[in-house]
Amino acid sequence: MRHGRRAGDGAGGGGGAVSIATVEAPARGTPSALTDPRLLAWRHLFVSGAADVLRRYREAWADPTLDDATRAVAAVGVVDPHPRIALLPLPTEGEFAELVRVTGIDAAAEAVLAVAWWAAVEPQVAIVCGCVHDDAGRRWPSLGLLAHVLAGVGVSVPLTVGATHPLVRGGLLDVVVDPDAPIRLPTTTVAAIAGQRPAPPARGGVAPRVAAAATRIAALLDAGVPVLVRCEVPDDRAPVRDAVAAQLGIAPAPGVRPPAVARLLLRLRHELPAVLLEPGEAPPDGTVLALGGADEPGPPGWHLVELAAPPLAVAEQVWRRALRQAGVAVNPDELADLVGRLPLAEPAIAAVVGRARVAAAVDGRAATARDVSAALRSQPRHDPGGLARRLPPTATLDDLVLPPATLAAVRDVVAHARHSPAAHDRLGLTGRLGRAVIALFHGPSGTGKTAAAEAVAAAIDRDLWIVDLARVVTKWLGETQRNLDSVLRDAAAAGAVLLFDEADGLFGKRGDVTDARDRYANLEIDHLLQRIEVHAGVVVLTSNRPSALDEAFARRIRLAVRFDLPDHGERERIWRRHLPDVDTAAVAREELSGATIRAAALAATVSAIAAGTEVRTEHLHAAVRRELEKSRRPPTARRPR
Repeated sequence: MRHGRRAGDGAGGGGGAVSIATVEAPARGTPSALTDPRLLAWRHLFVSGAADVLRRYREAWADPTLDDATRAVAAVGVVDPHPRIALLPLPTEGEFAELVRVTGIDAAAEAVLAVAWWAAVEPQVAIVCGCVHDDAGRRWPSLGLLAHVLAGVGVSVPLTVGATHPLVRGGLLDVVVDPDAPIRLPTTTVAAIAGQRPAPPARGGVAPRVAAAATRIAALLDAGVPVLVRCEVPDDRAPVRDAVAAQLGIAPAPGVRPPAVARLLLRLRHELPAVLLEPGEAPPDGTVLALGGADEPGPPGWHLVELAAPPLAVAEQVWRRALRQAGVAVNPDELADLVGRLPLAEPAIAAVVGRARVAAAVDGRAATARDVSAALRSQPRHDPGGLARRLPPTATLDDLVLPPATLAAVRDVVAHARHSPAAHDRLGLTGRLGRAVIALFHGPSGTGKTAAAEAVAAAIDRDLWIVDLARVVTKWLGETQRNLDSVLRDAAAAGAVLLFDEADGLFGKRGDVTDARDRYANLEIDHLLQRIEVHAGVVVLTSNRPSALDEAFARRIRLAVRFDLPDHGERERIWRRHLPDVDTAAVAREELSGATIRAAALAATVSAIAAGTEVRTEHLHAAVRRELEKSRRPPTARRPR
């Protein structure tokens, strides 16, 4: 019987959209590949064909009248290309038959796979190949050998396998351009032939919101639709992937496969080609499930699934339970700060409390709310990526010397940073727009704006990231937008307070477009307006010229705090902060900013140390005079007589 549909009667068509619903999971107790009926049939056919070839060689060489030269060429052409062994219907059960059915390969293609597999796992088959080659060192099948042997079985094996061949397109074999080259099966093909399916993740053990999302995603994948999951909480990505894989009964792929291999293993239900995306990364070809951040753009034709962070009420319950189990007592303000500081997945909350308990136990004490806050600060990635300078805050609200109204306004910023998520939740303000707490600190230089930003970060126990505008803003088209995206995204993930010093340089008014540079500058401001709308965090801007800020951006500022030069009483307090044991009443009459007073106090102390004395009045006056000279200002206060 010639080869044809009966040789692979389980085969189906390939191509088109991949749908994992079309492949049933294998039954339990699948036999070993060594006893697979279809593989055994191909071994028998190959060995029988090889025996027939060797028998013809022997017959051609058996004539005693042949001399050596004639005997050397006597066997050339003795193998009749017409089949002499009937190709009976091949078995349709077993893993190999399933592979043939799913991939739709013909008899010649499956013969290549089957014989190459047997030659790798059974030494006797390899010896047969060496005998046909008449070379004991060539114990492997090649396309040329298979074409020679299987011609007598009615199977026409090609002498080369190019990129368009079904074996290559289907991810089962690499390109083979040499008919005499050994056929090496990829490891994934070996596993597929052997039916070696990795175990899927265990079902259950995930939060209800993750389980519900996984059910919907699994249904979409079953329908042949690729899915991009946008996770507000980065820690949700791996649990969602594993929950989807568990529902489908497939193990997640251990890494990115070549597209053809990924599709093959998916159709065989061996692996789910899922990938955890880095920011800005596109899903690789062959992937059907991608999990990225909340801002990940959706590829054309992909279905988008949004997975929000746990609602505040749920997060509060998880925090309370974890803290109670760890024996950590917190007051309402401390709990509100923990709940609203970072969106965390449910397991991550328990992990944070667990780390706090371990750290405290190492010191031989019980964990406190401060330990939990410190563990929460170390939970996310703290890497500004060179676009900002991380500053662990040391100044506190008590360190600020400000008028009562200004200090109260700064405390309002702290309240918004701590309680804004709860306020959004109480008012039913859903979505991500408008959640950023943007505060503008404006006033003359040296009036304490940066110190106040540091105190705000300290009050809510977060790091302060001072944005390096020289690195963020570049001349290259699109690079500034990417840098802004990066620093905002990373600050939100780290729960850090972002400080844009002298922000009018970046957030200045858009001007008339007269050339390409103006157009790009306006595009950068437009992009920043859109991006900061969805930022989840605290942003502090400082400016000496608030009127220079773009009006559209100014409308997005939630709080504005005016900082003025200190009055006489405030100057005295600042001087006493730095030099508590020195009479500073005279220099306090000079109208200096807080930063200038600090610089003068430092200069006076250096002069005193150099002279080997305590700080004296002459050191103070000399330091103040030099500070005034730097700003080209004459002294305004009269020296006491």
